[in-house]
Amino acid sequence: MSAHDGGRGRVPEDPAVRGGGTDGPDWRGDDAPGWAGGVMAVLRFLTRLVEVNLFVAAGTLAGGVLLGLGPALRAGSAVLHDPELALEPWRGFWREWRTGWRRSNLLFAPLWPVGVLLWADAAAVGQASGPAHAAMLAGLTLASAWTAVVLAWWPRIVLRYDDAAPAVWRYLLLTPLTAPGAALAILVTLAATAAVILGVPLAALAAGASFPLWATGKVVDGTVRRNEPADSADSAHRPSAS
Repeated sequence: MSAHDGGRGRVPEDPAVRGGGTDGPDWRGDDAPGWAGGVMAVLRFLTRLVEVNLFVAAGTLAGGVLLGLGPALRAGSAVLHDPELALEPWRGFWREWRTGWRRSNLLFAPLWPVGVLLWADAAAVGQASGPAHAAMLAGLTLASAWTAVVLAWWPRIVLRYDDAAPAVWRYLLLTPLTAPGAALAILVTLAATAAVILGVPLAALAAGASFPLWATGKVVDGTVRRNEPADSADSAHRPSAS
C-alpha cells in the first residue's frame, strides 16, 4: 500500500509488521553451536506454530467465532512475525487480541457475508448441470481464489496500516491485481497446506492456521517492503487499538 493511498498517517515501524527480522517464529540457533543450534531452532519454530495454532483456536472461541476469528488471526499473525511478542507468546497473543478487537472485527466483517455467498454458490453449483455448471464452477473458483488471497493479506495489512475501513478494503480488493506474483505464491501455499491436511488430518490441529499465517505473512511483508518507497521504509505502522 503506497504512502499516498487514502491519505494515511504513519508512525514508526513496529516489529510486528516488519516480518523480516527472522526466518520463522523465534528462528534462532545461537544458543548452541553447529547442527545442535539448528535443530533447536527448528524445534522452537515447530513449537511456536503449534502454540499459535492453539491460540488462534482459543481466540476464535473466546469471541464466539463470529467476533473472535478476525482478532485471533490478527493476533496470531503478530505473534508469528514479532520476535518480541514471541518471547511470551501467550501474553502477547491476548494483548494483541484485546487491543485490536474492535477494529479487527470492523475490518473483518465484510468477509462473513462473502463466505456465506461462496457457500451458497457452491450449493448452487452442485445442483447445476451442463454448460451452466461449468460457467458457475469457473466463477466460484475465481471468487474463492480471490477471497483467499485477500484473506491472506488481511492480517498483515490490518497490523501495518491505520486507515479507515474503506481505504483498507480498497487496497485489499486490488491486491490480486497489483501483486499477482504474491497472489500466486499465496495460492500455492494454501493449496499445499490443504493437501497436507487432507492427507494428514492431525496436521490441522498442529499448524492448520498458524503455518498459513506465517508463510503467507512472509510473502505479504516482502511484497509490501519492495513496493514502499525507500524513504518510507521506517514509517510503516501498526493500526491504533480504536
